[in-house]
Amino acid sequence: MKSRIKDFMTRNVIKLHVDDTIKKAAEIMIQYRIDGMPVVDLNDKLIGIFTKTHALRAIGMDARVTVGQLMEKNIITISENALPEEALNIPVGRLPVVNEKGELVGIITTTDIMGAFRRQLEYAVEELNAIIDSGHNAIIAIDSSHKIMVINKSAEKLIGVPVEEAIGKAVEDIIPDVNLTTVIYSGVAEPIQKIVIGKTVLLVYKNPIISRGKIIGAIGIFQDISELEQISYELKVVQEMNNELNAILDFSADGFVISSGQGVILRDNKSSRAMLGIKEASIVGKHVTWLIENGYTFESPTLKVLDKKGPVTVIQHLSSGREIVHTGTPIFDENGNISRVVVNLRDLSELNFLREQLREAQSLSSKYFNELDKFRKEQLRKEVIIQSAVMEKKLETAIKVAQVDSTVLLLGESGVGKEQIAGIVHGASNRAKNPFIKLNCASIPPNLIESELFGYEGGSYTGASKEGRPGLFEIADGGTLFLDEIGELPFDMQSKLLRVLQEKEIYRVGGRKPIKLDVRIIAATNRDLEQMIKAGKFRQDLFYRLNVISILIPPLRDRKEDIPPLIHHFLEKYNQKYNKQKKISPQLLERFIYHEWKGNIRELENTIERLVVLSPRDLIDLDFLIDGNQDNSNKEPMSLNLKDVLEETEKNLILRVYGECGSTRKAAKLLGIDQSTIVKKMKRYAQTDS
Repeated sequence: MKSRIKDFMTRNVIKLHVDDTIKKAAEIMIQYRIDGMPVVDLNDKLIGIFTKTHALRAIGMDARVTVGQLMEKNIITISENALPEEALNIPVGRLPVVNEKGELVGIITTTDIMGAFRRQLEYAVEELNAIIDSGHNAIIAIDSSHKIMVINKSAEKLIGVPVEEAIGKAVEDIIPDVNLTTVIYSGVAEPIQKIVIGKTVLLVYKNPIISRGKIIGAIGIFQDISELEQISYELKVVQEMNNELNAILDFSADGFVISSGQGVILRDNKSSRAMLGIKEASIVGKHVTWLIENGYTFESPTLKVLDKKGPVTVIQHLSSGREIVHTGTPIFDENGNISRVVVNLRDLSELNFLREQLREAQSLSSKYFNELDKFRKEQLRKEVIIQSAVMEKKLETAIKVAQVDSTVLLLGESGVGKEQIAGIVHGASNRAKNPFIKLNCASIPPNLIESELFGYEGGSYTGASKEGRPGLFEIADGGTLFLDEIGELPFDMQSKLLRVLQEKEIYRVGGRKPIKLDVRIIAATNRDLEQMIKAGKFRQDLFYRLNVISILIPPLRDRKEDIPPLIHHFLEKYNQKYNKQKKISPQLLERFIYHEWKGNIRELENTIERLVVLSPRDLIDLDFLIDGNQDNSNKEPMSLNLKDVLEETEKNLILRVYGECGSTRKAAKLLGIDQSTIVKKMKRYAQTDS
């Protein structure tokens, strides 16, 4: 038990009362040669401390001034039940000690604390030596110079040399047959060795002693097994008798496991091992708990017999696939104690066979379900036209979050495909067979959006249906509700949506009865919601409710690898729709790859549809894009020179990153190039623009 402050504090504390004069305080300080004293009130409760500094300040004052007028009231104390370590961390030379009532009960100094630590260390060393000496095995420890550091009583008997004489001697001179020094040089523990010293047979364990990564010595542990060697011979005779009995038991179709009154297995047979699925030739000598620890049984009928002190029957369905009936019977000695427990095992094979067939059918059903689920997710992947690594990761994230019911917030510019990702989250979830309802918050007039979401009761407002109407939340019950353009949701509706997310229930417009719902929410926006929060246009608490899992979908210009497959997909779609055979030239395809596409996938799809409809030739080339598109009729065709294209791309990237960062140092770090390179290139591009 660790010492407490009260165990070593000074109890006879020289103290002052609050009404004592400064003159009395000075006299006591001079008399006892102390720098300060605690001050207590009439109830002996600590209220301050009066030090030499206070006494010096009192020079020239009226001697009747009390210490209570000058004392320091903000004092540091420590509880009498605190540990020495706590006091050591307090930078005070003389520390008042108080009890639970705040009463002064003592004082401690740094010297007291160090003395307590010293005594604890002495006790610990004494306990360690007592533990080492009480061990049955002999222990010898040496330092790196091969000198004996530690030797216990058992080792003293083994070597026949008193402990006092052995300490400090070279181990080779005391016990040369062990060769304990080898592990100092190898740094590795050696396998257990069997040696004979005189008539004593020993098992030797040799290990290096490592401290702070350095080998500082070695330790040898010696176990006397002389008696065990003699017993081993006697056991050999007994074993032969056991083998004969086991041979008889092995002919039995039933299994037998016979244990001692302590649960150690004394007999078993082939049938029992076969029923339990044990591959070992025998389990004799193991405790019955070994069967549980290794998964052969889930409970021990032997232990139940020992606990109940009577017969027990247990039916177990084992990991081996068998269902076994265990019948345990106790055998009592002349003193009424259980000396043996006989457990008989029988295999309910026919019933087990039927249950196995049922299990296989259930497993097959689960397998088919998992395969169907996997096939469904693979189909979802095929519906998404992506090739870029960044979108692959976004798709993996969407499928992963689909497995839980957390709210998802999809972020990204207009036209990046947020609605499609929302559909994937729904389609890959356990709600896939239930409704997937979509609502664009920007497309509904503010005065109608509440009834659209929550529905209304009959006659709740002029023009309302007499029967009432369910809202989108009710229609989506059990499924998913996709709220697109959530940033356009009116501010007063945001609090109502927040309540639905928190309470999982709605009230229809004009209704008073709550309707419990199970709806997953997926929200999407192209707005910066955090900026809207700062501007007071979006509720922060709603944002946190929506932003449980967020997926930022990058714009098309940041995933140009997706442009070619998207173009081919839209060409196929609109060729089929308009019965055309249009194709895109490589030159035009390259221009599309380097186009900014501010409208993202939506702009790209509209462009492809327009080209399929308006192009006079089956091969759509750059000349038609320039001449046939009124928006681009006055623009020069884009250079297809690879060097020009790379320079233009580099220019746009550097200028855009610099515009976002505001400094060449941050831009250089973000782009992974030197700051001087950024400065040079920006100067060149500035000259080019001029």
